[in-house]
Amino acid sequence: MTARASQPTILVVDDDGDVRATLAELLREQGYVIAESADGREAEEYLRYNPPPACILLDLMMPRLDGWAVAAQMRQGHLPQVPVIVMTAAGDRWGYPAPPERLLKKPIDAEKLLAIIRSILAHDG
Repeated sequence: MTARASQPTILVVDDDGDVRATLAELLREQGYVIAESADGREAEEYLRYNPPPACILLDLMMPRLDGWAVAAQMRQGHLPQVPVIVMTAAGDRWGYPAPPERLLKKPIDAEKLLAIIRSILAHDG
């Protein structure tokens, strides 16, 4: 069990339970520790009271608190700054709170997601 504790944690934030479950299963199979939040408020609470995850998979369009607001709180220093991977079906009318290389359009391409995560971890590690 101690080896698992040293694996990077990824926070998956999406209001669609099926999407969360599918992504969590994919990432667990790759050896990551997964935390899940059903909306931005749950993500906000997780980020306030837990060690910062290695990165966040962040949906934008969610109830209670959307992904743009979560990312804004990180930029403003109200939450820990963590690398964000945006996953959305939304157009870019309001812009995306992540660089283009960290943007995934739904449905998610699993190989592209894993490559982005590996890139983030390589730069942080």
